[in-house]
Amino acid sequence: MRYSVGFVCVLAGLAALPLSASAQDVEADASSEPNLQEPAPSSEPAPEEPALQLKLDDADLKVAPSPLQTVDGHTLEEMDLRVRRARIGLISSAAVLVVGGVLLGVAGASANIATGENLGLLWGGSALAGIGLVGTVVAGSMFGHRKRKLRRLQEAHYGAPRRVQWDLARSRLVF
Repeated sequence: MRYSVGFVCVLAGLAALPLSASAQDVEADASSEPNLQEPAPSSEPAPEEPALQLKLDDADLKVAPSPLQTVDGHTLEEMDLRVRRARIGLISSAAVLVVGGVLLGVAGASANIATGENLGLLWGGSALAGIGLVGTVVAGSMFGHRKRKLRRLQEAHYGAPRRVQWDLARSRLVF
């Protein structure tokens, strides 16, 4: 049913298109009538330089400062999104590792490996655990790298984080 609605929309779009196309005759354009839109040629010679020139230097072009970017060209918001995606990848690959470990534990505890019982569960658990381990290592390194880039970008944007200092007037720590 949903495909028929899309098919009807495509057919309606095709019906709206023109049925034929024709080229314009070149000879019809070259008629003897003067073109009213073209100005008449003037008797004065054309000036070599225009009367009004617009000149801008680099300082005048920048109206608003551009947002800070990393070497790759990512802004602060884009890096924040990339860090969140890397965190999601790390959590999901760690979940696959845990599921594989649970399957391995269940297969090892409930079956006698020599008889071949639950051999599929053992192979499946080891495959999931291996894939989860590789994914966790890769996603963890990506997460750490992107988090470092985000911290550097935030320090450049907001300034270095303030250190804990002792306030003499209040006699307490100031963060």
